Amino acid sequence: MKYVVFISEQSCPDGMYTGSVAPQDADYFTRCVIPHLQPLSDEEYLDGPAAILQTGARYSYLLSGEDIYWCVEWEPGLVVVKFSPDSSMAWAALRSPVPNFGGRVALEVDTAQYDEDEENHQYNLVFRSWDAQFDEDHRVWGDFEPALPGEEAAFNAAIRHANRLSNQHQCDEQAHRERLARFTARCGEGIRVMY
Repeated sequence: MKYVVFISEQSCPDGMYTGSVAPQDADYFTRCVIPHLQPLSDEEYLDGPAAILQTGARYSYLLSGEDIYWCVEWEPGLVVVKFSPDSSMAWAALRSPVPNFGGRVALEVDTAQYDEDEENHQYNLVFRSWDAQFDEDHRVWGDFEPALPGEEAAFNAAIRHANRLSNQHQCDEQAHRERLARFTARCGEGIRVMY
């Protein structure tokens, strides 16, 4: 499992770079995220996750085999969308382990399970690559290298359908706000996972 980032106008050549996901974060993703993914239709994608593209939300891409996972820091914590080369999509919304994430009121069930000294894998899955995209030191620490041709081809094949959908379906600002509100409501409290 690898992170995918795009570098431009920095001290290294432009293009796609990949870096390995830490074993503990990859294990968390495999055991706690992937089992919760649910099918996502084209219409549901356009009426939900696609609206996030026009926000300042922090995100990362994970490449695993032929699939791309788009991990977004979003209410209720982490939204993951899986893109596959056969045009299928799936998604899940996980509740952040941080009880007061995004300024929400901390629930007792969340506070009882939270240990601030434990690794926050959801945070890592978004920000290890986000930081590497903009900071050379983080690229070095994460062993980011120019993507191999096969990695670049896999990414492009997996994301092609979603890009086509997004390019075909534009909306005005009001419709965009409404889509974001509906999608955030659909995410609800998110799935609580224990690792």
